[in-house]
Amino acid sequence: MQPQPQPQPQGLIVETGNGASVLQLPATTLEQIRHIAADPGASTLRLPPPATEIPVGARELDYDLCYVCKHCKVAFPSGAPLQVHQARSCYAGRESARGVIRVVQPSLECRTCPGERFRNAMDFRRHAETAAHIRNSMSPLQPPASEPLTHEMEDVVNQITLLAARAAQDSTPKDSNVNFCAPGPRFPQAGELPLASAGH
Repeated sequence: MQPQPQPQPQGLIVETGNGASVLQLPATTLEQIRHIAADPGASTLRLPPPATEIPVGARELDYDLCYVCKHCKVAFPSGAPLQVHQARSCYAGRESARGVIRVVQPSLECRTCPGERFRNAMDFRRHAETAAHIRNSMSPLQPPASEPLTHEMEDVVNQITLLAARAAQDSTPKDSNVNFCAPGPRFPQAGELPLASAGH
């Protein structure tokens, strides 16, 4: 009995500048990339989000995972090396026709510890239990993490703003003769003579 062949890792070849590496991606994502590559121009592929519900204290934040050449399907960590690659080989002399897929990876960012990103909710929860996170959340210098307003809160704020605007209109003087910005007396311009001195 022959041993079963081991499945080859599925992924994109990423040219890092220090050699190539393989970015592991699900087969469905690779199929999407092959399908999108048939379309001309620039496209964006957003991978599934890391959590169905965003944990308290985190916010969802997208970052560019890689840029894929639509001609050869090689990926690059940023747009600049991709442009160099396409100008030299895949789209040499026809840069206007070049095609790129921007692959976007949603992640979770900690509201208390700026710059701390996590691939999934479990990693974020582990971070939330660390001493550094707890220290940052207790720090008086750190403003409290603000959650977005609910629709009800937004309605109340809008109503208060409208009432304040109406109150401001009602408090303005009703006398149309009152002019707070009345122009001052006009000064003669250089070369103009006052009328009284014109008869000398």
